[in-house]
Amino acid sequence: MPGVGKTLLVKEVSRQVQEGKLLDSMVMAIVSPTPNIQKIQDQIAMLLVLKIVEKSMIVRGHKLCERLRNEKKVLIVLDDIWKKLDLEEAGIPFRSQHKGCTILLTSKDQNVLRNEMDATKTRRR
Repeated sequence: MPGVGKTLLVKEVSRQVQEGKLLDSMVMAIVSPTPNIQKIQDQIAMLLVLKIVEKSMIVRGHKLCERLRNEKKVLIVLDDIWKKLDLEEAGIPFRSQHKGCTILLTSKDQNVLRNEMDATKTRRR
């Protein structure tokens, strides 16, 4: 579904969430066709005002995950997913790791979300 305004829609949802104080925090990272875990971690950490200087992806992921778990209700937006992204490696809590965490994913290919990211709910735009 290229060019239908997914990123614009996500930005509007994010704006409404922030204005309505619906959640404690909202973070967004652009994933891109060639995902770079460190870059994704840095984008999210910057929005959380979290400094991550460690080089180890495992340590970086644990630190980011710990910080996200401190948020009671958080929306994590991962935009422009082209292939499977390892949320655990990235430090993004999912499923039972953090009940107050909602993850919003966008992709040009709905099959990536359903099959590779194991999304429980998908919508076409």
